[in-house]
Amino acid sequence: MPSLVLASSSPRRQELLANLGLPFSVAPSEYEEQFDHRPPRIQVLYLAQQKIAHLLSHSPEHRGALILGADTCIDVDGRIFGKPSNRQTARRYLQQLGGRSHKVITALSLWDGPAGVFLNEAETTTIHFAALSSREIEWYLNTEEWQGAAGGYRIQGRGGLFVNRIEGCYFNVMGLPIHRFYGMLQTQGYDFFELVSP
Repeated sequence: MPSLVLASSSPRRQELLANLGLPFSVAPSEYEEQFDHRPPRIQVLYLAQQKIAHLLSHSPEHRGALILGADTCIDVDGRIFGKPSNRQTARRYLQQLGGRSHKVITALSLWDGPAGVFLNEAETTTIHFAALSSREIEWYLNTEEWQGAAGGYRIQGRGGLFVNRIEGCYFNVMGLPIHRFYGMLQTQGYDFFELVSP
């Protein structure tokens, strides 16, 4: 079994993998993501694979490993909400998310080193937000939890206060749809139960 490498510095993704009992190492990709005019799902699938491709080009010693790359975005009527660069952008995101639904799309790219192939899949979860008052938004901005979070909120933290319904995979909203990852390993012929700690 090749070693598993997570090409992400996300503490949430690392925590979810660790909770599965799956041994892995972390080698964050330094690929700089940029969004363009293409549909959100197409873009995150592209970015997830590019993160791995960038890592392989700069760290060829990982070529024989299993490498997991991921990218998450918020899709609001075809518009992408990425990670807000400042408080003003985070405020605008929250104002637009309040009282309506949006989609969270996470793309997973798995480089199977021994087979020399990429497997790319995406998961979509629909989140329904309650209406947000200005006081609620400013309170949340003051927590600074929005920093580094797609769409400007974290569902597993205080941002969960504003979510009144979820359709789909909860873990997807945290950035790693674990059931889909499990299925990708199976697709490539890896026995998950032989990989994990008891």
